[in-house]
Amino acid sequence: MSNSVHTNGDVAGVLICDDNDAMRMLLGVIVGESPKLEVVGEASNGNDAVVQATRLQPNVILLDLAMPVRSGLEALPELREVAPDARVIVYSGYAGKIVADEVLALGAASYLEKGAHPDKIVATIEQTLAPG
Repeated sequence: MSNSVHTNGDVAGVLICDDNDAMRMLLGVIVGESPKLEVVGEASNGNDAVVQATRLQPNVILLDLAMPVRSGLEALPELREVAPDARVIVYSGYAGKIVADEVLALGAASYLEKGAHPDKIVATIEQTLAPG
């Protein structure tokens, strides 16, 4: 990924997309605890997520579904286009079984329900980045 914001191949850049300021801050702290991950940007709605993903070319996009202006679900196909190398992990308050199949069909690599243990969040991001 020559256009990635990172020159250090050992650290993956994460874009956090959530309309709740406190949730973005919390996810930033959780992601920052891993030496393998670094928050490279934030977005508070689907349109901003697309802009930031285009500009930053992150390795991972943590994407909330329920956001104003444009939902994460609406933004997901375009995120896959503008940042094709990024792995999208949908992080939402919706019950997993209800939306997991839909978001995976739209190109998400994984789905996490809000309230997941911090260790599970980091492990899911790291597993999503693992080769193979």
